[in-house]
Amino acid sequence: MQDKILGCLLGAAVGDAMGAATAMRSSDQIEEYFRGRVLDFASPPQDTPARGREAGQVTDVFSIPYILVKHLLMAKGKASTELAEQAVLDWAAHEEWFEAFAEITTRKAVCRLRGGEDSSQCKLFAGDYFALSSNRAATMAFPLGLLHPGKVERAIEDALAVSQAVHNDAYSISGACAVAAAVSCALGSGSVYEVAQAGLYGAETGEAKGREVARDYPGPSVFKRIKMALGFSLKSGSVDNRVKELAAGIGNGASAAETVPAAFGLVVIHEGQTMPVLYGGVNIGNETCAIASIAGAIAGALNGAQSITRGYLSIIDRRNKMKLAALADELASIV
Repeated sequence: MQDKILGCLLGAAVGDAMGAATAMRSSDQIEEYFRGRVLDFASPPQDTPARGREAGQVTDVFSIPYILVKHLLMAKGKASTELAEQAVLDWAAHEEWFEAFAEITTRKAVCRLRGGEDSSQCKLFAGDYFALSSNRAATMAFPLGLLHPGKVERAIEDALAVSQAVHNDAYSISGACAVAAAVSCALGSGSVYEVAQAGLYGAETGEAKGREVARDYPGPSVFKRIKMALGFSLKSGSVDNRVKELAAGIGNGASAAETVPAAFGLVVIHEGQTMPVLYGGVNIGNETCAIASIAGAIAGALNGAQSITRGYLSIIDRRNKMKLAALADELASIV
């Protein structure tokens, strides 16, 4: 169990750090700039959001759930919206992450949580500070699966609570529940097929429950689009062609309805193999950090830390001043 938990943490971190170099480029632009596919850590170019960071450093995609894990440990695994809000505030206190990577949704959420600021600056849509169905809730959801190995319903329940710290639309919540459910199933010795089905169930449940507790903004259903992504993934043809069809048919942008289905599609296309899944996310283009991190978390939970390239753990720890193995030990002791 400890190895699977560490695999999930490390898979999410590696996906984010490796994807930092390719973010916001198309797959063709990635191949042109890097003279081929990116298969290792690389320094982010100057025209990317992670510019100035070293190869192997993570962005907000992994650093927010990393802080969330620390808060969950202090609370002995008891998740809540309030705990997640405090974690987001603590993350925002780290200037190297907040100033460089807090995009519009996160900035608005932090503005509201800090209080005492002009409330008009916190509004974004329909009198609210939330964005429509972005992937932030989904990228920070994998720790909720880690808390409940094989207990998908519990993972969904916690994801429903935690996701409301940063979003209040049903589709963002749906994406978070899909990721938490998939990780929970993967830790419980689920197959790739069972993990995909758990993700579908989490997305459907999260969408329905999200409408009860949050705003029902218009938008594409994450649940339906995961089903679409799995359809692309199970077609005949080469892996490269199926990945291209997945990106073209589903998209690879910041919407939860693109990021989450794309990540599930990559897991299925690559039959859950951790490194191919990670490489797929890093090279798919556009929102590579988030897609690779979510897909890496799921595949890492399926296969454990031993499935990730030897030496990557020490690179992530050293470049980001983290101790992921110790964190995995603590998580294993409370699940």
